[in-house]
Amino acid sequence: MTRVAARTGVAGAVLLLLAGLVQITLGAVIPDWTGDKLAPVALGLLTVGLAALALLAALRLRRPDPAGVRLAWAVALLGSGLLSLSTVGVLSWVPATLLTCAAVLAVARDRREALAAVAANRLRVLISALGCCQLLMAAGAAPLPMLVGALGGAAMITGAWLRTAPPGPRIGIALLGLLPFAGAAWFAIVPLLVALVAAPLVWIVVRRDLAATPARVG
Repeated sequence: MTRVAARTGVAGAVLLLLAGLVQITLGAVIPDWTGDKLAPVALGLLTVGLAALALLAALRLRRPDPAGVRLAWAVALLGSGLLSLSTVGVLSWVPATLLTCAAVLAVARDRREALAAVAANRLRVLISALGCCQLLMAAGAAPLPMLVGALGGAAMITGAWLRTAPPGPRIGIALLGLLPFAGAAWFAIVPLLVALVAAPLVWIVVRRDLAATPARVG
């Protein structure tokens, strides 16, 4: 099951990479296939980044990691596939399907452990979902807000899962993920709502991690 999930994920990531390259080079020429985007080059680059993340996650599935770690890589596969549906149009259908199947196969063997990991990290999962929402909003924005939103969404997700990093840098990374996009898209209400919801969640997660870390002696 693990090998099948990894191979399926690698295949989906490679196809998604090719789709991103097509968006960069031919997005304006074949808009019916690439989603008729206003900024095909920028969206193609974003798709290449998603493909790189999916490839990393698929390769990591080959390792005998705990269920919680496998769940995180499965979410990376699923998120990359679903987000690509808004960046490269029809070209993402096959790779998104493969990546979704790989994500399901990755956690199918350890379903109970995966559910327990979700329950234990529900706030991190929620912050990651908000980060994915920001990525989706960025995919349909103009080039500059799209770049700000894409980097910000990735920063939100990263800040939520950096358990061992000092609290200051983690909060800083998360705020850098929230505030610039909310400012760049100040005319829309949803980015502001995402920032208002995610900011206290990040603070709660960091406080809990800090309380769970044993104090150093000496």
